[in-house]
Amino acid sequence: MGPAAGGDCRIGDWPDLNLAGREVIELLARAERLAAAAGKVPGQTGTEAGSGGGAGAGAETGAEVEVAMAEIVALARAIDLAEAAIAPRLRVVEAGKGHHLFGRRSVGAWLSAATGSRSARAGERVTLARQLPRLPHTAGLFASGRLSFGYAATVASAVRHLDDPETKLAEPILAELAQASASTVEDVARAGHTIIETIDPEGRLRRAAAKTERQHLTISETADGMGRLSGLLDPELKMQLKTWLEPLAVKTDSTDLRSHGRRMADALAIRLSQGGRRTVMHVTVTEQTLTGQSEEPAFLEDGTQVPAADARRMAYTAELRRVLRDADGIVKDFGRARRLASADQREAILAKYRTCCREGCDVPAYLAEIDHIEPWYPTGRTDLNNLAPLCAADNKWKSRHPDRVEVIDQADGTVSMRFYRYSKLRPRRWTDRQ
Repeated sequence: MGPAAGGDCRIGDWPDLNLAGREVIELLARAERLAAAAGKVPGQTGTEAGSGGGAGAGAETGAEVEVAMAEIVALARAIDLAEAAIAPRLRVVEAGKGHHLFGRRSVGAWLSAATGSRSARAGERVTLARQLPRLPHTAGLFASGRLSFGYAATVASAVRHLDDPETKLAEPILAELAQASASTVEDVARAGHTIIETIDPEGRLRRAAAKTERQHLTISETADGMGRLSGLLDPELKMQLKTWLEPLAVKTDSTDLRSHGRRMADALAIRLSQGGRRTVMHVTVTEQTLTGQSEEPAFLEDGTQVPAADARRMAYTAELRRVLRDADGIVKDFGRARRLASADQREAILAKYRTCCREGCDVPAYLAEIDHIEPWYPTGRTDLNNLAPLCAADNKWKSRHPDRVEVIDQADGTVSMRFYRYSKLRPRRWTDRQ
C-alpha cells in the first residue's frame, strides 16, 4: 500500500517499508548502524576532551586522522554509488508521473520535499537521470564508482541542450577531462560551455538572453531582523557587482581577521553609503537618545530596533528632521536641520585625506563617511579639526568599540586611527591623543 494521494512524503514516512527492495533495506540498515556509531570514531574522544593535549597529543592522533580521512573518501564514494542507484529509479518515477501522487508540480519538486534536499540538488539529480541514457560511457564510470556524482552531474548538465549526434561527440571529451587527476568540476563545466559555443555560435545571444531572464535577487528577513540575500545574476551583472565591491574587500593588513564574505558585506555598505550622501533611510529616534541622555533604541521604517549607539553613529552624517507628534502619535510638525558636516567641510576633508583615516584601510576618502573624532554626543563639535573620513565599516566599528580606538595626530594636521583587538587597559578621553 502506497502513501495517500495528495499527501506529502518524507524519508521514513512510507506506511510499508517493504515497498523497497531487499538490497535497499539492507543498505539503509547498515547506514543506520554506521551513523549510530559516529560517537565511536577513533580519535574523536581525545579530540573532544581537549585537555592535557600538547604537541605530543597531535602526533599521537596522526594515524587516527589518516584513518578518518580515508573513511571520509570511502563514505563519499558510497554516497556517489547510491546516487547512481537513484538515477534509474528517478526515470521510473518521472515516466509514471509519480509526483502527481503527492500533488507536486514536477518530479524535482517532489524529490526536494521527499528527501529534504535543496531544490538545486534535486534539479541536478533529475538532469542526471534524464541524460544518463544518452551518456553510456559516463553512466558506466558513474555506476562503477570511478566517477563522482559531481562530475557526472556536470557532464549531464553540459550536454542537456545538445542533440544526440552532438552528445556523442562531446561525451568522450568531457568524460576524459572529468577523469583527469588535475581537473576540477569547474573545468568540466567550462569545457561543456566551450563545446556549446563551438557547436552553436549563432545561439550566443539567445543563451545570454536566457541567462538574463533567469536572474533574480531576493532580500528576505531573518527572525532577528537581519537580511538574507539570495539570487542569480547574469555574467555581465555578476562582473559589474564583483568589480564594484572586490577592490574594497581586500584584506587591509595581517590584523584584518574578517572573512571574505564579511569584507564583501562591508564593501557593499561602503558603496551604498557613498560617504553618507546618497542612501535614503528613515530612522525614528528620540532627542534624548540622539544626545546620549538615553539608551532607548531607535526604529527603522519596518519597525526593526536599532541600538542607541548605532542610531547616533548614523546621525553623524545624516540629514536630521524634527518630527513632533501628539499623544496619539499624529505628526504635528515636520522640520528640517542642515547636514551636520557641511558640503564645504566635506570638501576640506577630502583635500586633506586620500583614504579612510584608519591605519591600514585604503578605502578612498570620497567613499568614506565624515566622522566626528570626538563623538558628536555629548560634547563633540562639528568643527573641521574634529572631523575625519572613516569608511562605513570602520565608522560602525569605532562607534561600537570606542575603548579600542587610538587617535594619533600627524604632522600635516591630519589624524590616523589605530584599532585594537582588545580594550585598552587605561581608558582615555577622546581629547587625549598621542
